[in-house]
Amino acid sequence: MNNLVSMSKIKKLKALPTLPVILKRLYDVLQDEDSTFCDIAEIIKYDQAITERILRVANSPYFGHSGRIISIEQAVMFLGYDLVKGICLGATTFKLLDKTKRSIVSNLWKHSCEVAIIAANIADQISNVDRAVTFVSGLLHDIGRVVFLSIDSESYLQLIYNEDILATEKAFFDIDHTEAGYSYLSSARLNEEIIATVRFHHSPSLCRDFRETVAVVSLSEGLSRMFFPRFEDDGYWSDELDAVLLELNLDDVRLSRIKEISMAEAAEMEALLTL
Repeated sequence: MNNLVSMSKIKKLKALPTLPVILKRLYDVLQDEDSTFCDIAEIIKYDQAITERILRVANSPYFGHSGRIISIEQAVMFLGYDLVKGICLGATTFKLLDKTKRSIVSNLWKHSCEVAIIAANIADQISNVDRAVTFVSGLLHDIGRVVFLSIDSESYLQLIYNEDILATEKAFFDIDHTEAGYSYLSSARLNEEIIATVRFHHSPSLCRDFRETVAVVSLSEGLSRMFFPRFEDDGYWSDELDAVLLELNLDDVRLSRIKEISMAEAAEMEALLTL
């Protein structure tokens, strides 16, 4: 598959898929007349596809807030109950043929949630980084992998266990998931800080703008393999991450605290969203 074909297919994607369990929880909350914006946001924020879709709508030129709505809580309150309900209930689901594939996709989703949680907790430990932005950036950091699943799920599910996932993706699609995610989110007109994080989360040293946010999410992905090891993750450690640790001034005490809080929050997230 050549680069032009890949980019063409990415531009044609209008809505990424989401997991059935998310839709089930959302449907229950949305049908409850006593539910609040907070109830809806609490579920939505753990799903990368719905997060991306709602942020895309909230930042569309039609509403005149392009790039300024950066958290799911802001987006839900800004768009209003009825519109959010329509977006959520209109979401498509992964059409998986067997339990093996369902497990793989579920683990990819959990990995993104875990990176988001770690990133938000790192943000609490340092200055000049917004917790909400790092959470959304962490949740969407691997959106390019979801793009590949949407374009050619059969082929991509055969590639994801390769340790050098970027080179493997490049060999098959002519672009890797950082480029695919960057292209997709650029067309969605999301906040530039989030887009930069998706583009450079595997190469933070190449990023010129939003360096701290990119560094936080990049480090979070590396730590995710230590905190929540999964066969499907791509959070390998690199020399760049050693430099990031020094740059962010995170010592063993802070890292231990981040791990403790993140593991507790991840457990809560899984209990909330697992049937």
